[in-house]
Amino acid sequence: MTTVKTMLFADLHRITGRASWGQFLKQFVVGDTYRYNVALRITAAGSGRPGIANRVGLFLGRIWLRRLRRTMGINIPWATTIGPGLLIGHAGGIVVNAAATLGRDCNLSHNVTIGVTRGGRNPGVPTIGHRVYIGPGAVLVGAITVGDDAAIGANAVVTKDVPAGATARGNPAEVFPGRGSGSYVNRRSEPVTR
Repeated sequence: MTTVKTMLFADLHRITGRASWGQFLKQFVVGDTYRYNVALRITAAGSGRPGIANRVGLFLGRIWLRRLRRTMGINIPWATTIGPGLLIGHAGGIVVNAAATLGRDCNLSHNVTIGVTRGGRNPGVPTIGHRVYIGPGAVLVGAITVGDDAAIGANAVVTKDVPAGATARGNPAEVFPGRGSGSYVNRRSEPVTR
């Protein structure tokens, strides 16, 4: 079972390359987006656990996330399944459906939408693999799968599966094999804790 500390330090390591309580405090106070990661991880950890303290914590966490949503323009619900090492590059315009799944070490840029489609050929929400880079303005909708180490280009509109290691770009997105997210996803989330 992954602990809250493990998740927070994995996210922190993606930003700074280090994971310590000193770095945690620094990023929490002056970092642009790390505060949202902290609220998201703490609120998600309190869900589904019995006891009045966890219910109160979940309630307060949801209020904190709502406040951050307004000030930062990030709307990632606490119930979203997100692996360790989430890196939110810049705040503003990020919307992720609560039923979506994001793997380990994903990068989200500003103005990204990961959403649901209720009709059409592919109703549902996206499943994003590990080490996926999603560029600014990208839109991913429907029951699609984005494979590990894939890259989604800026302003791409993705409505079909993207294989592992490929790059999707354009509107509608075209898939180009063999490029992937290797140069975009730096610092994996295996931090050395102190």
